[in-house]
Amino acid sequence: MLHQYNYDNKSEQSRSYGMRDQLWLEARARIYDTLQLKSCCNNTAITAACMSLLRRCKRNHARSSFLQNAIFSNKIIMFSKSYCPYCLRAKWIFSELNEKPYVVKLDLRDDGGKIQYVLLDLIGRSTVPQVFVNCKNIGGSDDLKAAVDDGTLQRFLAAS
Repeated sequence: MLHQYNYDNKSEQSRSYGMRDQLWLEARARIYDTLQLKSCCNNTAITAACMSLLRRCKRNHARSSFLQNAIFSNKIIMFSKSYCPYCLRAKWIFSELNEKPYVVKLDLRDDGGKIQYVLLDLIGRSTVPQVFVNCKNIGGSDDLKAAVDDGTLQRFLAAS
């Protein structure tokens, strides 16, 4: 059952918050706006996935703002490393489907280790690649291949 998420911006902002809490409120407001847009499509699976991810992001809100924005702003996002053969396999799978994911190469970023730590907290895995489609974590290269083979990935892509 999907629960409605009510956000009263005025009452939240009228209270006095520290800088850390203010960052969380701003991130939550951006995510809520994204959820409103996605829920206009009446796609409860996408909205439920986004809400689940939002609840898990709450614990690391200061470090995960990039991660949240990247996942919610892109239809397909892949967290990878430039030297990883499994990441290359996942990119090849998307190229075969004529889809172009937004790729975050963790080894080329200064904060790549922190992003990988937040991924561990969010989804319970720190391995690469990690693929998200419409806010839903597909998993790694083997999971992506399995999702293609059974049609799950095509359903997620068609839902957007």
